[in-house]
Amino acid sequence: MYIPFLMFPSIIFLILFLIVSTGQMMAVERENEKWIYITKPLMMPLLALYYAISSLQMNKFDWLIVAALLAGCAGDTFLMLKGNENYFLLGMVSFLLGHVFYIISFIFTMGTEIVLMLIAGPLLLIPVILILYFTFPKYKDNLGDYKIPVYVYMGAILLMHVFAILRGTQYPLYCSCFILTYIGSILFIFSDSLIAVDKFGEKKIRRVRSYIMETYILGQFLITIGVLLAGYLY
Repeated sequence: MYIPFLMFPSIIFLILFLIVSTGQMMAVERENEKWIYITKPLMMPLLALYYAISSLQMNKFDWLIVAALLAGCAGDTFLMLKGNENYFLLGMVSFLLGHVFYIISFIFTMGTEIVLMLIAGPLLLIPVILILYFTFPKYKDNLGDYKIPVYVYMGAILLMHVFAILRGTQYPLYCSCFILTYIGSILFIFSDSLIAVDKFGEKKIRRVRSYIMETYILGQFLITIGVLLAGYLY
């Protein structure tokens, strides 16, 4: 069966993304700063190229997804830089823009099956509510000057998750194109919650940088695959 996003040349960029992402996770685990700086800025551009070529093969190209992934690349780059607190703020702004791009893209893929969402929507929000319940209290009192930017960012990523759920008005909830994007958005929120706990929390979590990177990479990947599957199946 012909599956455009698993065919040459897009598969080349998928393989490169997987290799570089694996290298990044290994570098973070071993605290190898040199390889972190080499691999981290490459991940999202490779994923963006994989998405772009695959979607063009299906005539389903969405520049908003590419923009979201490239905004993630900017965020990755700023967050790995040290020596200036403004880098963290710039990273937050970059990821915020990425979530805005995702939100707009998801809005365009919403359907009309609203009744089911009135029942399923609140249930699908439970995992993220639990994530915030167990992580938010660990850092909310230590935000200082970052309180407003963090709250704005939290609002944006939660809105992204809500619209990822609302894609269920167009695609069946049992469809992989919905499930993967939904899980990806949860992992993205979990990764960001760990970043907040690590930066602003009083107690440090063992291997937190590894958990942050693993959930972030998988989250971005699943969102992208979910969008591609939607273009292929519908």
